[in-house]
Amino acid sequence: MLFNDIISLDVITFDEIINNKNEIEKKIAGIKKIKGYFKEYLCNGYYPFYLEDKETYHQKILRIIEKTIYEDISNYYKLKTENLSNFKRILSYLSTIPPGELNRNNISKNIGLDNKTIQNYLNILKETGLIELISKNKSGSNLLRQTEKIYLDNTDLYKSIIEEIGYESRIGTIREIFFIKMIKNSGNNIYYSKTGDFEVNKMIFEIGGKNKTKKQIKNSLDNAFLVKDDILYGNKYEIPLYLFGFLY
Repeated sequence: MLFNDIISLDVITFDEIINNKNEIEKKIAGIKKIKGYFKEYLCNGYYPFYLEDKETYHQKILRIIEKTIYEDISNYYKLKTENLSNFKRILSYLSTIPPGELNRNNISKNIGLDNKTIQNYLNILKETGLIELISKNKSGSNLLRQTEKIYLDNTDLYKSIIEEIGYESRIGTIREIFFIKMIKNSGNNIYYSKTGDFEVNKMIFEIGGKNKTKKQIKNSLDNAFLVKDDILYGNKYEIPLYLFGFLY
């Protein structure tokens, strides 16, 4: 893996982060300005065309959203043109509300559509790669009924939409979206957890900044970790968030 033309590193597996994080930190934390590069990546760099023209990067993402809705969704799902604007309205609404406070009912009330239609539209947005639906680790239930949190697909989508509608971005949401995307891109399943934020491979992860405490996971410390932004080195219960950006 070539990191921003700065250093070439071996890719890392999820198990390596859990079991050998101290060794990995020693290799990566010494990179000059690693925190700054990571902050930049959180909102600018998910799509490779960022390198083509940084000034128009977020405008290009917005055009991708428009194309996905008005061409891909329109043609594949055979929806009427007058219904397509609702997808953009849903995305805008999702970006303004903390994920844990989102559910089918409040989306339905805000957008002005019935719950069944909202469920269908959310599934379409998921299938077209614009959102993620994170459920509890259980089976046999309807997907949307299982869903506890709804996220935009990646941090750059979130940043582009939030800037377009004039809202201030939330760093907590950005951190969670980043963690979800890195875990899923590495082929691991991720679930919502009431103990912490997420469950991956039967382990609990609570996401936060450098001052995040173990309060939320204090009763599950045998298999739980704090994933912290703004730190270079972790400890027995802490893992730096940036390490998950090197997952394979």
